[in-house]
Amino acid sequence: MDFAITPCPNDTFSYYRLIEKIGGESGFNFVFHDIETLNKFAFEGKYEITKLSFPAAIANSDKYEILDAGAALGIGTGPVFVARGEWRGGRAAVPGLNTTAALLFKFWAGKNVEIFPMLYSEILPAFARKEIDAGVLIHEGRFVYKDYGLSLVQDLGEFWTNKTSHPVPLGCICIRRDVLSKKDFVQQKMRESIKYAFANFEKTIPLVKSRARHLQDDVLRRHITAFVNEYSYDISNIKADLIAKLGG
Repeated sequence: MDFAITPCPNDTFSYYRLIEKIGGESGFNFVFHDIETLNKFAFEGKYEITKLSFPAAIANSDKYEILDAGAALGIGTGPVFVARGEWRGGRAAVPGLNTTAALLFKFWAGKNVEIFPMLYSEILPAFARKEIDAGVLIHEGRFVYKDYGLSLVQDLGEFWTNKTSHPVPLGCICIRRDVLSKKDFVQQKMRESIKYAFANFEKTIPLVKSRARHLQDDVLRRHITAFVNEYSYDISNIKADLIAKLGG
């Protein structure tokens, strides 16, 4: 089965055991794309199992079901909106129009704010080239913006949690509805892999670094521990509430 994920540290860490086929064949063929590419592929039902932003998963609920395992939820933390100097309004870059980051930014700034999409890994370089003045950062970028001389305007995850009292619904793993018979098997393997990763943290680092955009060990660890947590094992008790809060 094709299993499409992002190259970000929380995904490569979580599924290290399955990617490396530790303990035998995993039954999965892993494919890597940035999150907005995966969101777009979902509209055509390209992959049997895929990481999606929560808004994209909701928009494609006719084709996909959100699994209870594998979600990336922030606990009072999430994408950050940063700017060069003081932000007084204007255009802002987001890592894709279908991402949770874009939704959270509009939730904070208002629906009429002007946004434009960029590949998540190009936003910080665009700041460095002085091509943009404001943008939303995800993945490792949210931890290193100060190195680029940027100022935090708003931690959008913190804003969401303060407003809703819910964890931040960033990404989830979805299974295509025509292979729902594999759901229990997939979730079991995912949970086993996450448990293995935490028990063998150091073993995962070479793979994580091979896909990561920023290679500092402390950045990778902060990223992983921020977004791989108890909710990665099970969101069944809050899934319906999160979907409702997102307007699904």
